[in-house]
Amino acid sequence: MVLLFTLCLLVSCSATNYVIKKNRYLTNKEVELLFQKNGNAFYLSSTYSYFSFVWSYNEDSVEIFRLRKGIIKQKQVFKEKENIQYAGFSLEDIETELYQKCALELDGDAFGFIIDDDGKRYKADFAVDINCLKQQKYNSVFLNKIINDINYYKMWDFQPQKSF
Repeated sequence: MVLLFTLCLLVSCSATNYVIKKNRYLTNKEVELLFQKNGNAFYLSSTYSYFSFVWSYNEDSVEIFRLRKGIIKQKQVFKEKENIQYAGFSLEDIETELYQKCALELDGDAFGFIIDDDGKRYKADFAVDINCLKQQKYNSVFLNKIINDINYYKMWDFQPQKSF
């Protein structure tokens, strides 16, 4: 009986790990594709989660992808009134400000992006609690825009995720 339970547990854990890795792979792939298309891409994910969010801004809209178990479950396109601004962008300042307001999470949530600012590519991955991240106000106009959009478009709102 113990052997059967152990085997079931191993198979279950192995299947769960596969789904999480598959989702992480698709998240990274979508981030790269959106970056190639629009010159920017952002994501939210969690180490132990089988879902994630990927989004990108173009001239007049934002595209949001909701991924679950390595499959794009929903794509939404919303008209944007204001473009994302990189003026005064400093990766070091963003990192410092993020970790001053929200603790570093070595094994948990993640927020990241790739942007092209006048031909210079910036890539960042922050191990930070997303619930903390989205409740803060920042000195960075860039970061405030991202957080406002995460909240406005309900990208890390767990109630709607039960439906997809």
